[in-house]
Amino acid sequence: MPIRKTDKGWFWGSKGPFDTKAKALAVGRAAYAAGYKESAMQVCDFILCLLHSVTNTHILHWQTKSFSEHMALGEFYNEMQDLVDELVEAYQGKYGIIEGFTNDFEVASNPLEYLVSLSDEVKQYRAAFPQDSELQNLIDEIAALIDSTVYKLRFLK
Repeated sequence: MPIRKTDKGWFWGSKGPFDTKAKALAVGRAAYAAGYKESAMQVCDFILCLLHSVTNTHILHWQTKSFSEHMALGEFYNEMQDLVDELVEAYQGKYGIIEGFTNDFEVASNPLEYLVSLSDEVKQYRAAFPQDSELQNLIDEIAALIDSTVYKLRFLK
């Protein structure tokens, strides 16, 4: 289950808020040690996480006063939308239609923190995602886009 940070604190899935990321990770480790298993909902959660990244970075793109941040975020949301579409279509071609999407959404406020957190979430979700090489390769492209955008936000000011 992914770890995420909101204005309320750190969460492990729906559990939280916790004051620190370490506490959220500890809760996750304890759940796995107690026999927690990933479910089909993880696929929905992962896809929603990626789709929300398109919306969040689009909003952040509009709100920034930095030209370099504006450009990096614009490039990110344009490319991410296509990558998510490719991933979903490949997954559904192999495993069937994804069902069970929820309506959770939180707006991000800091682009760099958001994308670093998104990178962590992708690492966690990919472990629960089917390990077919074609699907994992698409996730590699998503991870590379996130890393490239983090670089741009961090160093190209």
